[in-house]
Amino acid sequence: MARRTTLTLTEREERTLATLSDRKGAEWTLFESIAAHLGYAVTPEASEATVIRVLMAIGAQVLIDEALEQGYAELAKIWPEISDEEESREFSRRRAARLAKGGDAE
Repeated sequence: MARRTTLTLTEREERTLATLSDRKGAEWTLFESIAAHLGYAVTPEASEATVIRVLMAIGAQVLIDEALEQGYAELAKIWPEISDEEESREFSRRRAARLAKGGDAE
């Protein structure tokens, strides 16, 4: 289901979009890569609406990932005998590296 909505952007949100206006810059390159891993094909010709939709999807994925991380941390507190702190740190390092390279978090 598609739905059209009006969105008033704050100055901060305008600045965020402005960082993606240089379609050859590092931010755009990373944006394209993360978008691709989430199943979005964005090109330098993408409309502002498309950029906003993809930014929203990226933000939602970050929330999901953080909720999972918090859930795993809570489980580790409940069942410390199955928690491996070093394994957890290594998982976090690998996840951060994948995200930095534009990969998905899973």
